[in-house]
Amino acid sequence: MSVLDDLKPRSKLHVIDLVREAGVDVGDWSKFKGGEKKAGVNPKYCYEWSFVEPGRVVVLSWWHEDLREEGGVVCTRLNLREVARVYGEQLGKGVWTRRARKFDHAVREAKDQNLPIRMIINDGERRNINDPELKPSKVKRRLLDGSPWAVTAYDEETGNFTLVRGHGEYADQFSVHPESEALERRPVSGMAFVRNPALRTMALQRAKGLREYCGVPGLRTENGTVFLETHHVVPLGEGGIDAEWNIAAICPNHHREAHHGARAVEIREALLSKLKRPSR
Repeated sequence: MSVLDDLKPRSKLHVIDLVREAGVDVGDWSKFKGGEKKAGVNPKYCYEWSFVEPGRVVVLSWWHEDLREEGGVVCTRLNLREVARVYGEQLGKGVWTRRARKFDHAVREAKDQNLPIRMIINDGERRNINDPELKPSKVKRRLLDGSPWAVTAYDEETGNFTLVRGHGEYADQFSVHPESEALERRPVSGMAFVRNPALRTMALQRAKGLREYCGVPGLRTENGTVFLETHHVVPLGEGGIDAEWNIAAICPNHHREAHHGARAVEIREALLSKLKRPSR
């Protein structure tokens, strides 16, 4: 069974319980005519697509059918600005327009503040947003994914973004200090980033928290993530490519040694042997 199959909901859990479990304060849900007993069906909250606990966590609610598995990593690529635009052109869809904009804002908040994302995954009857005559979507099953998600790409101009599952379990030097990524560029049809965040995530998940050269567990950070530095085994400046097999998760000391030490060639050969470059 694939990871995507495991993530397919098989029961319908209450939104309020999942949002609470994810770490969002739901105390305000009971402040309506139904009171605490009916808090879970408060229409102000129970139909929302995103929830934010400021400075702590972002919870997003989306559809299983939009998830993809690429190289063993589950991700989704969305554009809620476009969803808001489509709904905005349809009469009577103002509430969905607002929810789409709120979702987009929550994603940007997670990106800007480096907040973990928890994903509520839905399955059921989904409407075609381009058909204004269809009835609203109907969620038949939902679950809260146990793994954190993170924003690995967000295009400020277009609103396109990528969410990657499991990215928040491990961290590297670029996720801890995003500004350092801007220092590693090379010209490819103009100036482009050389590191694909999804590939870094694949390498970190493959390592499972262990340094791939020395085998020692990575550093546990204050927020609970495991820190390992990602390293292009064959440097990009020497013709190496940005591919999972060429990215190793190692400790800071061996990272420096791999670049500048007398054993640099030995470390490179050991990592290439371990990572098993695919045959052409």
